[in-house]
Amino acid sequence: MISRRLFILGCAASVLTGCGFRLRGTGPLVGELPPRLRISTPDPFSPFVRNIIRQLSDQGTEIVERGSDVPTLTLGVPALTERVLGPVTGGDQTELALTMTYQLSGPDMTLIIPETPVKSSLIYVDSGANTSAEDSRVAQLARGLEADLLGQVVSSIRVRYAQAQKLSSNGAQ
Repeated sequence: MISRRLFILGCAASVLTGCGFRLRGTGPLVGELPPRLRISTPDPFSPFVRNIIRQLSDQGTEIVERGSDVPTLTLGVPALTERVLGPVTGGDQTELALTMTYQLSGPDMTLIIPETPVKSSLIYVDSGANTSAEDSRVAQLARGLEADLLGQVVSSIRVRYAQAQKLSSNGAQ
């Protein structure tokens, strides 16, 4: 005999599936990526850049070291900023933002995607305590911003590259 929990879980899953619910990140990818890319960055060994390269590779883009016939993706260095927005009960309301830029240029140095800034931010309450626990909490928030920015950069490249391809094919007609 089916337990009540399993029956309720099955009903809930049926209702969610019927209304079009999907887990984030499981839908179809929007846009397209270049089949081959060369990466240019001031810090090629940073974990953030390595994660971008890994994500591009996982989505089907071949990353090449050399090659004059492939587009070059130029990645800027991510910059973390803190800005105090104002006092609230329990401390100061603070915005933590991580920003970086990228651009994609073709093999003949034509700009496919102009310099594009991508930003991820959040607002938290800073208690004002200079403790290692507070520093650890801010570092954890920054790691979360980094993960969010990583997804935004690759998604932005996909969309902007597809738009550039569409414009170039419309201009060629």
